Amino acid sequence: MFIVFVGMVMYLKKTGTEEYVEKNKVLKNGVVLEGTITDIKISRNHSFGILTLSVNNSNVKDFSKKLKEGIYPYRIKDKQAEIYLPIFAERQIGDSVKLISDKEIIYYKGVKTKDEGEVYVITNSTDINFVKENTIFK
Repeated sequence: MFIVFVGMVMYLKKTGTEEYVEKNKVLKNGVVLEGTITDIKISRNHSFGILTLSVNNSNVKDFSKKLKEGIYPYRIKDKQAEIYLPIFAERQIGDSVKLISDKEIIYYKGVKTKDEGEVYVITNSTDINFVKENTIFK
């Protein structure tokens, strides 16, 4: 029984990882975004939130593509952007952010922190609803 259980866990982990990698292939789109955090909204679902940015530099002026399943972890319109992700570390208005979609990574630089995190396609329905209800892009 134990061997069957271990086998099932390994199979599910491998399958989940493959699905995660497959869904995130859409992030290999060349989007690079740099900005300053102007607002932070945090949900009650595992610290998922929205970072609103004033765009300092971006290689795309507008990005609001749709997916069949889930949503992109960012949206850009002119000089404003939003990034959707769990906000675990202490972030503050005024911190600098650089997102490189191809690498699925986000860099933070602030008074209290300098670190990096991961960006990925948002598939959790609670998180998607939070974005829909709290986005600046209506």
